[in-house]
Amino acid sequence: MPRSRYAPPAVRLLPTLIALLVCLPTGAAAQEGAPVEALSLDDAVRLAQENNPGFGIQASSLETLGWRRRSSWGSFVPQASFSNFFGYTADGSRQFGDFTLGTRPAQLASVYNLGLSLSLTGAAFLERRVVSAQEVATRAQVDGAAAALVDEVTRAYLAVLQADEELEQARVEVERTEAYVGEAEAQVAVGAATPLDIRRAETQEGQARIQLVQAENAVVTTRLALGQILGTEVSPEAALTTEFPIFEPVLEGAELIALALAGNPILRATRSEAAAARTQTGMARSQYFPSVSLSASWTGSVFQADGIDPLVNNALAQVSGRYQGCLQDNRISALLGDPARDCGPLDVSNPAVAATVRSDIERANSGFPFSYERQPVSLSASVSIPLFTGFSRQLQLEEARVAAANAGRQVEAEELRLRAEVGTALRAVETAFRIAELQAGIRENSAEELRLAQERFRLGLASSIEVVDAQANLSQAERDEISAVYEFHISFSTLESLVGTPLRE
Repeated sequence: MPRSRYAPPAVRLLPTLIALLVCLPTGAAAQEGAPVEALSLDDAVRLAQENNPGFGIQASSLETLGWRRRSSWGSFVPQASFSNFFGYTADGSRQFGDFTLGTRPAQLASVYNLGLSLSLTGAAFLERRVVSAQEVATRAQVDGAAAALVDEVTRAYLAVLQADEELEQARVEVERTEAYVGEAEAQVAVGAATPLDIRRAETQEGQARIQLVQAENAVVTTRLALGQILGTEVSPEAALTTEFPIFEPVLEGAELIALALAGNPILRATRSEAAAARTQTGMARSQYFPSVSLSASWTGSVFQADGIDPLVNNALAQVSGRYQGCLQDNRISALLGDPARDCGPLDVSNPAVAATVRSDIERANSGFPFSYERQPVSLSASVSIPLFTGFSRQLQLEEARVAAANAGRQVEAEELRLRAEVGTALRAVETAFRIAELQAGIRENSAEELRLAQERFRLGLASSIEVVDAQANLSQAERDEISAVYEFHISFSTLESLVGTPLRE
């Protein structure tokens, strides 16, 4: 902060404005934590980076970069999937046209499938390059947002310092006008002045008090604005500890432009976006390349009837048919003189045979839901070569090429803008410094003018009009000097933001 000609600020705020500030928190941080009591510019920047919602949204894009990189390698890792099907089919007769093929019992089914698949395309080989370019562009965009936040915080910080300085000037002006009112009253008491001189002095004092009220309001509003940017409440009495001494800038335009072209965060982000756009052209061209797909599948299944009676009946019918066939064969063998076969194990009228059939079916009808019968492994490979896609590839390639060309033009436009703005900002800094020097001289002359006018008034050689005019001139000169000094610092901050690096020693 510039070395003040006045006492260090001890902010005295109107009670209503204090109540407003206390009752109106600037965000969640203001509600949860104590207000900031002392604040340097570095602390303000740190708080803004931690709490400012807008910057938080920008910075959150960095959180996905790691998974983007992993995803770019994921195209070369087979995809795995597992599924298990559970089914139920009610019992009923199976029909084929007008024919009934038999009664089927209710059935439970469980089938699993484990599959691996890998698809390799031309885009997969370029995706890593595209992701890398996008990552650089994302980091450059976040850096640009951080630089813009630093500039915003610096401006708000300077606005608070300027409001404090103007508040001190307003208080000094009130004290000055109060002293003049007392002097005018003393002159009237000895007959050296008229009541009109007192009224003029009181009018001057009233105007000074209006300036004081406005200055007190500016102290509150600038701290509210700073707290909004920082995302936390700034105490009305918070002391801003960073000093901004005014100094003569010794800067070289060509050197500043070179620094800006190398370090300006917005230009770097624009260049990164152009590089990312160029990689998208290669990605669009990869649609002309063939693709290869590989897959492997492991399957198992188990089926179980919900009731085995229909199965037993069918099995008994089949065994009974075989029994009748066996008896027929024995009759033929007897005629031929051949020995007879033993048909007893097929005689379903025998309870033991029927029980054996039922037992075999019960043993076979088991295992649901996880006693799978594994099927042979299935492997497949395919190669696909795109021949004609309705000109969609040509359209995407042309769009990518135009986007890359436009991104390059945007870089050129940004460089031209930067050159012009750096030159303009440099001139603004130099002009602001010269104006601040001139305003300091004007303020000194105005102070001397007031001193001489007051001496002449005491000696009865000048009217109160001369003193009032001199006081008004000095008050205006003091405010103009404060404005000029902080205009210099704001201009210098703008130049630093354009160059992308600190320039203060």
